[in-house]
Amino acid sequence: MEFRPGAKYLQVKVATKDQDLWAERARKLGALETFYDQAQGIFILTFKASNINETLRRILDTFPEADILEAGLSPNLRPGGYRKVYTENLIIVSPGPGVEPRPEEVIIRSNLSFGSGYHPTTELSIKLLPEAFALTPIKTVFDLGTGSGILALCAVRLGAKRVLAADIDYRACKEASHNISLNQAGNKILIVCGSCDVARPKGFDLLLANLTIGVITGLAPSFPGLLREGGLAILSGFTTGQVPEVLAALGQGKIIKEMDLEGWAGLLVRF
Repeated sequence: MEFRPGAKYLQVKVATKDQDLWAERARKLGALETFYDQAQGIFILTFKASNINETLRRILDTFPEADILEAGLSPNLRPGGYRKVYTENLIIVSPGPGVEPRPEEVIIRSNLSFGSGYHPTTELSIKLLPEAFALTPIKTVFDLGTGSGILALCAVRLGAKRVLAADIDYRACKEASHNISLNQAGNKILIVCGSCDVARPKGFDLLLANLTIGVITGLAPSFPGLLREGGLAILSGFTTGQVPEVLAALGQGKIIKEMDLEGWAGLLVRF
């Protein structure tokens, strides 16, 4: 679940082509507001940010076939734009009413995938990127589990020349492709539906992997083989208490920097 500061509302995104059906369902569930993105086939239901688990349970119990894409917390009753500043060179903007992108900002839409920029693991990964670029020249990047494409776009903003961005979710790949187009970065970022198997061995200066603990420990043994000698990896998606588990799964690598935020951890590792 992703959230934004000052959150008062729970927003649930459901994939559907039947707007009328979900409008009726939303009323039964007590939604405060609904919004339908016809172009994307997404229905967004807004509830008070109280009894979140109970609200989600009611949705799943009442409509077990619901294709829920994402649940998140927001300060806005209706979906809106936002701007988040990480560093002078890394500013994320999601266009909306009163929020227009400025030159050199990274434009992100994350309706279908993970990666709005507000989850602590995304923030940790973005904050570790300048650290990586300051350590060594980085030209080639592999963004594993790209989601909305946010990390790939930040890497390009910092100077990466070629980025391979992969995700096993076709919808995430579709959204990442849209974001790459919005940022006119198609000449530097290639989106591929897949996992580690789509990457060329020893082909990258930097690996980005913001994944769940189960996925990251399962794939970790293959990470060193993706990087050139002395290559770097930014890893997140796990808690501070799970860091030893991640390091054990890697089997090698030296921690250059470790950061934490709200109980989540981010690692910059050299192999």
